[in-house]
Amino acid sequence: MLTFNRCAFLAAVLSAGALFSAPAVACGGFFCNQSQPVNQAAEGIIFADNGDGTTTAVIQIQYQGPSKNFSWLLPISSVPKADSDIGVASNLALQRLQAATNPNYTLTTRVEGTCRQQDFNNSGLPGSASGGTASGGPLISPDGSGVTVEASGVVGAFEWTVISLDQSLAEPADAAIAWLGQNQYDVPQGAAGLLGPYLADGMYLLALKLTKGADSGSIRPIVLTYTGAEASIPVKLTAVAANDDMGVLTWLLGPSRAVPRNYLSLELNEARINWFNASSTYNAVVIEAANDAGGQGFVTEFAGSTDKLKSLVWTQSDAQAWTAIQSQIYGSFSEFFTQVYVQYGAWDGFWDATRAAVTLPANLAFEDFKLCPNCYAGQIQFKPASYLAELQKSVIDPVKLVQNLIDAHPNMTRLYTTLSAEEMTVDPIFTFNADLDDVDNQHTAERVIECNPKLLQSEAPWRIELPQGGVVRGNASSSATWPTALDSLPSNRRVVRTGASGAGKVVEDNAASIATMLDDYNASVVPASTGTPGSGGSSSPNATSSSGGGGCSIAVPNSSWSALFAAFGLGSAMLRRRRRPA
Repeated sequence: MLTFNRCAFLAAVLSAGALFSAPAVACGGFFCNQSQPVNQAAEGIIFADNGDGTTTAVIQIQYQGPSKNFSWLLPISSVPKADSDIGVASNLALQRLQAATNPNYTLTTRVEGTCRQQDFNNSGLPGSASGGTASGGPLISPDGSGVTVEASGVVGAFEWTVISLDQSLAEPADAAIAWLGQNQYDVPQGAAGLLGPYLADGMYLLALKLTKGADSGSIRPIVLTYTGAEASIPVKLTAVAANDDMGVLTWLLGPSRAVPRNYLSLELNEARINWFNASSTYNAVVIEAANDAGGQGFVTEFAGSTDKLKSLVWTQSDAQAWTAIQSQIYGSFSEFFTQVYVQYGAWDGFWDATRAAVTLPANLAFEDFKLCPNCYAGQIQFKPASYLAELQKSVIDPVKLVQNLIDAHPNMTRLYTTLSAEEMTVDPIFTFNADLDDVDNQHTAERVIECNPKLLQSEAPWRIELPQGGVVRGNASSSATWPTALDSLPSNRRVVRTGASGAGKVVEDNAASIATMLDDYNASVVPASTGTPGSGGSSSPNATSSSGGGGCSIAVPNSSWSALFAAFGLGSAMLRRRRRPA
């Protein structure tokens, strides 16, 4: 997927995966439970296997720059029918889906034994969202360029065109680039080399640009339905503009858990996660884990029933608010606009709907109107019913579309990785595997305060029992600091090559070495009660402890798309930044 700018080739739809840090938590020492959601900033793609040989994709677009310079290209396997195969979705819907499926690391605390007493003060997301118009049939280029316009139309604030290339052309990509330039699409140097392999395989090219008068705020996720039942992401197109360690986030909807078929499946080592503040280290661990796989591996962050996601993208309160707004009687433009702006002013498509529904005085520019709509209330012509219909089409339906896709499929899988340009040599392809277990995005570790009558709780040593098995020890001096010594542990607990069935082939298993390294670290920890290196405690998953009580709680804010993108790079050879030991 290519997004172009005259001044600079800014990025493809999959953009940089910097991690947003969650707020720090202060809770009276280290005795409170903490919940740390992990929020990747990477734009995402939803793939939905429709079960009829077609796939629907919801694709976010990353772009910064003047709206007149926006261009976006995507190789596709079939020509969209405007009213059913191409539409727009909502960034808000994907943001809500991301929040609902984010990895979340919770550290609970209990007290073991009895400490010397002292008072404490623990204060503490189917149908097309927007229609379009398509051409009546292929339009053969009159100049003999070898380019055929197969279909075109308008959807949301996008003008779209699908072209095909004469397969007798020696360089079909050169012809495509020439046609794009002639039709006011911004194309950078090097684009022909990126598009060439896709066009040489006979794929169509979807090109989008913004309609006249639309601004960059109108850029929203594109919804495409195409022939094929296996999803793939064309990362090779992204290489020319990729930042180092660019985040790639995808959700796959289908009959069972989804897995990468030609990339590796990565199981993170949870001892590398900072359980006091997971968002501070999570992305760095994923980067290292992906580098260990040569940039060709995905972490499964969630896999399970979509029952858990009902009413999370389009909520019951959303439905009630929309019903209430539709049922009211409005006496003036100001009254109507104030109601809808308060509810939907920050949603995708609001200003597009407003532009379509109101008639401004001839001397009033829409951008000036946006600065103070009620200032011009007496000069505006509009019909509430027409305005509501535009809001339904441009604002409401794009959110409901994502929720409908989720509800129409029994299972969802969320996969995440990071890639740098030199690693984008193979387009990842995904398939479904009914033999694999679900993956919970909620991770909980328990911290045990090891009390004795000589020590206050704030002076007592502690151990954290990890859900994967293993123990991390610490003392009062490191009560809220994750040991930097653990940075030397492998980032992957296991690396597995997966397919459409079976448990997969383990190509790297670091569990035993992680356990040994944890034992060595724990043996070096100095318990507060002795001042000498302690026994540490085994990192064995069978380590046990007696029960106790205490602690407080705190809340932290917080396909064959292979048909679509052709069969590229199914081999398993990898360029590796850090080679795995033999």
